[in-house]
Amino acid sequence: MLGAIRQAFTFQPAQTILQLVVLLLASLAVSVALFFALHRFLGPRGRRWLIAAVTFIGGLFFGLEYFYPVHGDPAKNFLSDWIQPVSNMLAVIGAFTVGLGIYSLCQVHGRNVTQRKTGWHNSLAFFLAMLAMLVFGLWDHYLHLPEPLPKVLPWPKGIYEVLFNGLFAPLQAATFSLLAFYIASAAYRAFRIRTAEAGLMMVAAFIVMLGQVPIGAWLTSSIPQTSPYLSFFRLEMLGDWVMRWLNMPAQRGIVFGIAVGALAMSLRIWLSLERGTFFSEQS
Repeated sequence: MLGAIRQAFTFQPAQTILQLVVLLLASLAVSVALFFALHRFLGPRGRRWLIAAVTFIGGLFFGLEYFYPVHGDPAKNFLSDWIQPVSNMLAVIGAFTVGLGIYSLCQVHGRNVTQRKTGWHNSLAFFLAMLAMLVFGLWDHYLHLPEPLPKVLPWPKGIYEVLFNGLFAPLQAATFSLLAFYIASAAYRAFRIRTAEAGLMMVAAFIVMLGQVPIGAWLTSSIPQTSPYLSFFRLEMLGDWVMRWLNMPAQRGIVFGIAVGALAMSLRIWLSLERGTFFSEQS
């Protein structure tokens, strides 16, 4: 018991099912007490300032740890030893967001089941699948089977393998395979030549696609590869040039713009300038 409590305060993973249960119950009790105290003694303005302060301190910690000079062997500063515990704490906070998502799904599908709405049996299948994966996934994680695995697997491990590799993985592959039809439909709409830009994109796509297949190489096979000037007009060479010198710079420019936007958004969140839905409702 004391070991489980010590692990809770140092954000260390549980090693046994008993420790996991103790950690879950202790975390639940502390979270309920903390949230009750915050809602009981802090008003909307106080909660807003608390969130802003915690956000600023968290961002400042990682910034200082990265930019502050390091020394010694191994090279580290006075904040380096706290990186792992704080990262574990952030992982725990991120797990709460998963809990909010599960709560929202349970609320929506529970309403479908209780009110017998159209397709309520799909909502019931969601609850059964989530419960089965949760139980047997945790069970499989804490079985601690020896390596190599025995020829006859324990029945919890066998059920988990059937659920994951026999049901979830094929369904996931089938779902992603359906995206090919949507990609083909989007490509058809994008390649409809209505403007000069669309025509230019169509020509570039035509060159790249022909350069990737044997028929494209056959069409320009009469152009000698040894010529330093004429070989450029072979479809495989021309397609490679389009990908390297036209497509790649455009992709890097897009990624650079996304990175600048992400940096600006991160600064706004860190300085609590991005109010969002919560702060707009509290003001």
